Amino acid sequence: MTYTNVRQLKPAFSLTSLFIIFLFLSFHPAAYASLLMKPTYHPDLNYKAPILEGDYAADITHPDEILGFEIGQRVASPALITKSIETWKTQSDRLKVVEYARSHEGRPLFAVFISSPENLAKLDDIQTDLNALADPRDTSDAQANALIDRLPAIAWMAYSIHGNETSGADAALAAIYHFVASNEQEVDAMLNDMVIVIDPLMNPDGRARFAKSLEQYRGAAPNIDDQSLIHRGDWPYGRTNHYLFDLNRDFFYLTQPETKGRVALINQWRPQLMIDGHEMGAQDTFLMGPPRQPLNFNIAPSVQKWAQTFAQDQGAAFDQKGWRYYTGEWFENWYPGYSNYAEYRGSMHILYEQARIAEDGVKRPEGTVETYKEGVHHQFISTLANLRSLQTHSKQMYQDYWADRKMLISSKSPYADKSYIVLANDNHSRTRLLAEKLLAQDIEVQIVDEAFGVDDARNHLGESLDDVTIPKGSLVIINRQPEARLLAAIMEFDSQLRADVIQAEREKVLKEGRSVMYDTSAWNLTMMYGLEALEVDDELRKNTSPYTAGALLPADFAINKNAIAWFVDGADDASVAFAARLLEQDVQVRVVDKAAEFNGLSFNRGSVAVLITDNRKRENLTALIEQTAETLAVELKSVTTGLGEGEFPDWGGEHFVLLTKPQIAIASQAGTSSYDVGTTWWSIDTNLGVRHSHLDSDSLLRNDLRRYNTIILPQRWSMSDASKEALANWVRQGGTLITHDNASALMTEVENFSSVRLVDDIFEDAAKYDTALQRRLLAQRPYTVDDSLTSSALTTELSYPWDNKAEALEADELKKRNEWQQLFMPSGAMIAGHVNQDHWLTFGVNEQLPLLYRDQAILVAPQGAESVVSVGVYSDNEDANYEKALGWYSIPNGQEIHLRMSGLVWPEAAQRMANSSYLTREQIGKGQVIMFSGQPNFRGAAHGTNRLLLNAIVYGAGFGTRPFVAL
Repeated sequence: MTYTNVRQLKPAFSLTSLFIIFLFLSFHPAAYASLLMKPTYHPDLNYKAPILEGDYAADITHPDEILGFEIGQRVASPALITKSIETWKTQSDRLKVVEYARSHEGRPLFAVFISSPENLAKLDDIQTDLNALADPRDTSDAQANALIDRLPAIAWMAYSIHGNETSGADAALAAIYHFVASNEQEVDAMLNDMVIVIDPLMNPDGRARFAKSLEQYRGAAPNIDDQSLIHRGDWPYGRTNHYLFDLNRDFFYLTQPETKGRVALINQWRPQLMIDGHEMGAQDTFLMGPPRQPLNFNIAPSVQKWAQTFAQDQGAAFDQKGWRYYTGEWFENWYPGYSNYAEYRGSMHILYEQARIAEDGVKRPEGTVETYKEGVHHQFISTLANLRSLQTHSKQMYQDYWADRKMLISSKSPYADKSYIVLANDNHSRTRLLAEKLLAQDIEVQIVDEAFGVDDARNHLGESLDDVTIPKGSLVIINRQPEARLLAAIMEFDSQLRADVIQAEREKVLKEGRSVMYDTSAWNLTMMYGLEALEVDDELRKNTSPYTAGALLPADFAINKNAIAWFVDGADDASVAFAARLLEQDVQVRVVDKAAEFNGLSFNRGSVAVLITDNRKRENLTALIEQTAETLAVELKSVTTGLGEGEFPDWGGEHFVLLTKPQIAIASQAGTSSYDVGTTWWSIDTNLGVRHSHLDSDSLLRNDLRRYNTIILPQRWSMSDASKEALANWVRQGGTLITHDNASALMTEVENFSSVRLVDDIFEDAAKYDTALQRRLLAQRPYTVDDSLTSSALTTELSYPWDNKAEALEADELKKRNEWQQLFMPSGAMIAGHVNQDHWLTFGVNEQLPLLYRDQAILVAPQGAESVVSVGVYSDNEDANYEKALGWYSIPNGQEIHLRMSGLVWPEAAQRMANSSYLTREQIGKGQVIMFSGQPNFRGAAHGTNRLLLNAIVYGAGFGTRPFVAL
């Protein structure tokens, strides 16, 4: 392709010529657009090294012809990548294309299988052999050796899971063409020995968003300033998918369609090698494996051994080109939700991190300019180097894999004598979802058919429990199984860090005020799901059978049309969706705010009720109720009497609260965490399926907020005083405002609004907040009835919360401690929360709730503001007596507080978080503000705290604001 040097053209134009050109472009805007779309020559950007070298078949279309530009010169859009793959699959017998998923926006995701025609013809047989090698329970050593002899190497090469990290996908196109079109003997030999699966477009929606921003900011001349928007894009940027999820954190949570399809296919093919092509800071070079510590203990040592070998070969390939690179340094493999997920199933994983270079190139401090094409070339050469290494070492790697799989199911396995139990509960939807996630990852799950006892078990707090009864319907997951490593990684309650890692973390925090940990340090599935679970040092095989998909589904959805009320139990998460969807269709819905019993049927607090008396004019009411319950797969119960049994409430009393249809808005855009916006948006769409609006936070003053009765303000970093006051006034008039994380902190700054404060701001009034805490703690404890209540004589001996109280700390000391403690806030750890079981916000939530805490807002509630979920669980300990307070709070003598459940929690951070509020609710005027300390739907997987959010969204307008009667 010929490029024009604009610098050389300048002298050739007179002013008259320029005026004529201006007039032409004014009347022909398409010509101007064409100028912007074409790459412009710049001497610093003329990277001459070809990406594709060698002898290629003439009957396979060169990618440049399909793209319309030289590969690596510009970013190929998802549509062009799809067009290339569709073209090549009709031209070559070396590839087979599998569409494994569709994105939220309907774009296809492909796995391109590349091998010799002979190997492609027997893919089913190869997959059968791989599955046999993966399960030593049905395969002997002799059979395994035969399998290894005939199995080709399997590689899964994945690129650009972050849509604005584009060079990987363009390198993938080059690699696909290279392998299907090359006439070289080396390529023929590789394809005879290997099945290469290339996943070129892991996040098509995010890439499309970023590609569009490139078009919008592309100019007539190259821009090599990496601060320019052509390099960065716009909020919410292209990193994430349609719902703004980071797909590289979703590998075992399995919330998004891209991940579900990808993981299912990866797990079917059990690759020996998985690479993941990323990009990092524009001024960086190239990072490759192996990672540094901390490494998750559940990764096989043999996999870590091969990481060194592959790194040497990849480094040698870069040395030959004179390209700079490094290994590890900032990247660790602790959290198992990255693409290195495959390592827990025995794959060798390698991360590529290429410096982020937009099409125009980036100017370096030393004066050189690195081009986008160079970045693509780096990823392409890395791909070839890693595949050559795999071709060389595949058989040895298979032998290591087989030895490890045999060990995992043996009695000598470190995973023998260990089981995880999810205790039976009434939240069938959430329990069913957890089981489905495990089954999707080839983890074997059992269900308890008949109750049995265990002698010793540990709960989420690490407490030992004796003589525990495991009820019927509980789930049992035995760790001694072929996928033991992955199972332990996502289900063990507490992943222990090495002592040297803890020491390095402490040094980093003290020296630099930041963490070594690249991601969260806790992620246990049962904690994230808010389900009560136990660890038992035994293989619990008695009284269980394999869990099947329909085990916790209702038997049928039949409805008694002659009933006077229809209920869905409030313990089940689907009950909130049931209410929301009926309200959306203008059905009158009530919620029973305490446990109830009708016709011998028991209902948990928070149960949703549709009464015939509220809906007499509604046509097809029973059909609509039945259809909604069936769609949500939730049990529907019909009731023929409104008289509650015994002391339970009756249907005409105050406990049947009439809901108000939520009119929902999310305030988002620039300045807001796209992750928190995305998970909130996704939760409403996925869990509720009801309409809502997205508002620009900077335009709140220009919006008519009267259209909404519920506004969600996700995590954000700043907000104008005028916007905050507009929200405050809207609340005073009857709105329900739900805030997350630092958005909560911002709203505490509004004058004459909420009385909830950040812990940083209460030290002068610490006694007031401590008194409010003592009232809450005393209300949780049983009161001893004695003679003082019946005696006519004045009682002289009374105990007060401040009697025998620990010595309070002065404000200066509190401030100094707080500043120090803030240094040690966790990067992500599970903290025990105490849940107010009398509050409507906590329907369907256990009294003890794991909370994911990071460096987030620490909220403190005074008397008058409701602390709905607080940090720490108290227990009796007669030896626990405190002479001095630990913070703004005092701990009653004879009591101790438990916080840490899982992850790295420094004692300093624990003292700062203790007794604070994770969730508050406060009446303000006719409305209310509901504040979360953190992000309640973290990564779409924190189902325990997400239930709190769903309750707030759907029930808030009915429960927390003043009711009115429309005339």
